[in-house]
Amino acid sequence: MKRILLLLPFLLSMAEPLKEQKFRVELEDKGGTKHSLRGLVCGGRAYLKVREGSVDYSLEFSSIRSIEVLSQEGQQMRVRVSFKNRSSKEYTLPSDLYCKGNALGGEAGFFLRDIRAIFITEEK
Repeated sequence: MKRILLLLPFLLSMAEPLKEQKFRVELEDKGGTKHSLRGLVCGGRAYLKVREGSVDYSLEFSSIRSIEVLSQEGQQMRVRVSFKNRSSKEYTLPSDLYCKGNALGGEAGFFLRDIRAIFITEEK
């Protein structure tokens, strides 16, 4: 019982709404449906945690123009991240990465493996 009480603040903090972020997210799922969101959090982080070879990187969403899911092999996915400076790079992500963003009627959540592409633009 004491363990549950100790975990309660952590569990409640997971239910907090997304903080307001100053960018729009347009995404297309694998079925071709397009979704419009504001802000993005993946894996509970306001940045994208990726791996290239043996090195982990934390990529700020504000520096990313798009994320394209290329393939999935077991528990890993290959994605191409295009940056606002026009460069792009391929990275590895876990296939069970869960993301969420603010939608018109509330909060939208999705696994990145179910998405074809994500486009991020700054709000004016």
